[in-house]
Amino acid sequence: MVNTRSEGSGSVPDPNAGQMTNQLTAIMRKLESMEAWKEDLNNLKRQFANKEKGGAGSNRQEDGESSFFNNRRPYHKIDFPTFSGGDPRGWILKAEKYFRFYNTSEEEKVDVVAMHLEDDALDLYSWLSTEQVITYWDELTQAFQKHYRPPEFQNPDEYLISVRQTGSVHEYRQEFYKTGIPGGRLARSLPIRGFHPWS
Repeated sequence: MVNTRSEGSGSVPDPNAGQMTNQLTAIMRKLESMEAWKEDLNNLKRQFANKEKGGAGSNRQEDGESSFFNNRRPYHKIDFPTFSGGDPRGWILKAEKYFRFYNTSEEEKVDVVAMHLEDDALDLYSWLSTEQVITYWDELTQAFQKHYRPPEFQNPDEYLISVRQTGSVHEYRQEFYKTGIPGGRLARSLPIRGFHPWS
């Protein structure tokens, strides 16, 4: 007859049983912990989805809290333009679009820009920073325009007065666009081709 462990009342307990019980208990605790993490993750996903469904017109800042997701657009990545010197007008326009897209605060703008300056522009920024603390985007753009803007655009009002049509209407219009002054912003004190200033 074949003996099995279950036969007889004198079976010896397995010495590894206690160790296996402890290991199974530890595994069960870890599984419970992972289930709790999974539930927390699902709650975060639901909260994020609800904020995304809120749309542009809704109040996306709840209880005065600011979150990364409220200030950043997750599906589009736009690289900040680098600037190394030269005419800054196009770079300033792109930087301002970047700031609007990512809803960059005034306090962050100069820091973002400083990380994307190269060559001459970085040298100028370093030099300006030793003279005074630059905290506002407008201060920095004025400094770059003063230093890098072409001489004919240093005084755009005078340049506009001197513009004459020598080519096509399109070329003439382009000369106005280069100054960067919107149509209605001409200085009211400037005489126009021999006429007296506006009253």
